[in-house]
Amino acid sequence: MSRPLFITPVRRAHLIAPFGPGSLLLTHNRVSAVVSAPATWLRSLPSRAPGSVPVLDELTITDRHLQAASGVERFVTPWPAGDNPSHDTDWLVPAVRFPLAEACSNPDCQRLVRRDPADANEGRCNACSSPSSRRGRWPTFQAALIIACAEGHLDDMDWAGWLHNQDGPACSKPDVRYQVSGAADRPVLTCKGCGRKEQFDPAIDFPCTGARPWLPHAGTEDCTRRARPVERTSTTVYYASQLSSLTIPVAGADNPALLHALTDNATLRTLRQLVRTAEVVINITTVATKLGIRTDEEEVTRHLDALEQDQVVGPSRVDELTALLSANHPRRTTGALPDLIVEPQDIEAYRNSRLGRMLSAISLVPRLRETRVLAGFSRIEPSRADPTTGYAQMWGKPLPETFAEHSNDNWLPGYQVFGEGLLFMLDPDAVATWATRARTDARLENAAQAALTQDEPAQPLPWLLAHTLAHLIMRAAAPHAGYPLPALRERIFTVDNRTAFLIYTAAGDVHGTLGGLVELGHPQSLGEILEAAVDAATWCDTDPVCAEDAPGPRGRGSTPGACHHCLLVPETSCEAFNRGLDRAVLNGHNNTRSFLR
Repeated sequence: MSRPLFITPVRRAHLIAPFGPGSLLLTHNRVSAVVSAPATWLRSLPSRAPGSVPVLDELTITDRHLQAASGVERFVTPWPAGDNPSHDTDWLVPAVRFPLAEACSNPDCQRLVRRDPADANEGRCNACSSPSSRRGRWPTFQAALIIACAEGHLDDMDWAGWLHNQDGPACSKPDVRYQVSGAADRPVLTCKGCGRKEQFDPAIDFPCTGARPWLPHAGTEDCTRRARPVERTSTTVYYASQLSSLTIPVAGADNPALLHALTDNATLRTLRQLVRTAEVVINITTVATKLGIRTDEEEVTRHLDALEQDQVVGPSRVDELTALLSANHPRRTTGALPDLIVEPQDIEAYRNSRLGRMLSAISLVPRLRETRVLAGFSRIEPSRADPTTGYAQMWGKPLPETFAEHSNDNWLPGYQVFGEGLLFMLDPDAVATWATRARTDARLENAAQAALTQDEPAQPLPWLLAHTLAHLIMRAAAPHAGYPLPALRERIFTVDNRTAFLIYTAAGDVHGTLGGLVELGHPQSLGEILEAAVDAATWCDTDPVCAEDAPGPRGRGSTPGACHHCLLVPETSCEAFNRGLDRAVLNGHNNTRSFLR
C-alpha cells in the first residue's frame, strides 16, 4: 500500500481540540491511534534551505496575554496541508497506534495479540487463516477498553494479568482469548492454558502505570492515581484544557497590520528586542514596507511605544467584557481590518420579548479575533488548565524558567481565527434577585458547581444562568445564522456584578465569517430567536425524564434539566463540556421561581 493511504486529514483548529496531542482518533485505514505530542512533531519538521524562514517561525502566532498565562514564548499553528500532502514537503503530525491489544475476529480463535506502535496496517491474526483465499489471514480488532487516570496517563489493559489475578491456581502457559459480549465494556476472557473464564467488570480500577503513549520516546512516570477502564471511543478519554483570549486593541496602536507584524513576524520580533535607536526604527519601517504595510517611522515609533506601555497580564474576562460593551475602538482605514469591531445597541428596541426585558445591554460584534492554545489535557473528568502540567504533557519535561535562544521547544500548539458574534448582558438587579431565590434550591446549586472547573473564579449561580441561556440561544440561532451548530461557540462572563455571554463563530478554516450571526442581531430577528429560546426551555421531548431531579440515563456528569434534545451542544461549542446546565432557570423548579418571572 502507498504511504499516503495512512495520512488522515484533520482540520487545523481540531488539532487544538478535540484531536489535540494525547487524544484518540480513527485513522483512514480504520486503526485507532493516539495523536503524538509536539516533542514528536519536531522529528517530522520539513527542512528549509539556508537563509529561508524556519518553519516554526513561519507558523508562529503570538498573544501577549496567553504568553503571560502559559509561560511559553510563542505558539505554533498547525501546518496548512493541501489536498495531497507529502512526507517530504509538508509537516505531518505523527500518531501512534493505540491500543496495542487486539483480538482475532475468527470465532474459533479469538486469541489476543499485541501490535507494534509504529505498525500502520490493519491487524491480521498470525495463528489462523480465513476460509476465503482473498482475505488470507483473519483480521484482528482493537480492544474496546483501555485504562486512563485523571492526570492524563493512558495504557492498554493487561488482560492476561487481570484474568490470572482472579481466584485459582497460577497459570504456567497463559493463552488468553477475548470474546465480545452484549456490552462493549464487559468482554469475556478465557485462558486456554488453565481453563479460567471470567467476564470483565468495568467498575474496578487499577494502579496507574504512568504510561504516556503520545510521547513514544519518553518512558513512564510515577503516578499515585488510580486508573479506570474506559471505552476508547468515550468522550471521557480526552478533555482538552484550552486557554483562550479575545484580542483587545492596544491603546495608541491603530494600524492592525503593523501591530500584527511587530508581534508575529520573526524578523520584526528580533529587531524589537534591540535597543531602540533611529537606525533600528528605520530598519523596522523598511521590513514592514517590504511586507506590504503602508507605514512610516513616526507610526512605527508610536506603535512601539504603545506595545511597551501595554500591561501584559493573563487573559482577563473583565477587560474583554468591557471591550465588548464599548464602541471606542480604533477603526482607522488601513490595509487591514481591525481585530475588534463592536456596535452597542439600544436595549429599549429589544424589550418586546420576554427575555429581552431581562437584558441590560446587547452588542453586535461584526469582527473579533480569538487565540486558542492547548495548555494540556485531562481524562475521566475535565479540569482547569494548568500550563506547568500541560507543558510536561506536550514535551515530556518540566517547563523551564527561561528558554535558550533559538529554542525549538518554547511553544505550545495554538490557533488564531477571526469571527463575529452577539453579546448579551443580563440585568444585574434581575440576576441578583433570582440568585437569592435560587440559593435555596439544592438542585440548581449542584448544577452550578460546574463553574468551578472554569479558568477564572466565577459566581456559580449567575454562571449557571448565563451558561444555560447561551446554549438555548445557540440552538435557536443556528438554523437561521448560516452556520452549523458546531461552528458556534460560547464565552461566559461573570465578573464584578456583571453577568453576560457571547455567542460567536470562530471556525475560520472552513466556515468563514459570513455576517449571518450579526444579521440576526436586529431587534425583530433577535426577538424571535429569544422567544424561541424561552419556548425551548419550557418543554423537552424527553420530559418528564429530562426534568426529573434524579440524573437519569443522560451519562456521567449530567444534571437534571439538560439533555441532547433541549440544551446540549457539540462539546467544541461549550466552555464546560456540557456541564452546569438546567432548564429550571427559566421554567421554574419546585418553589424556585423562573428568572423570567
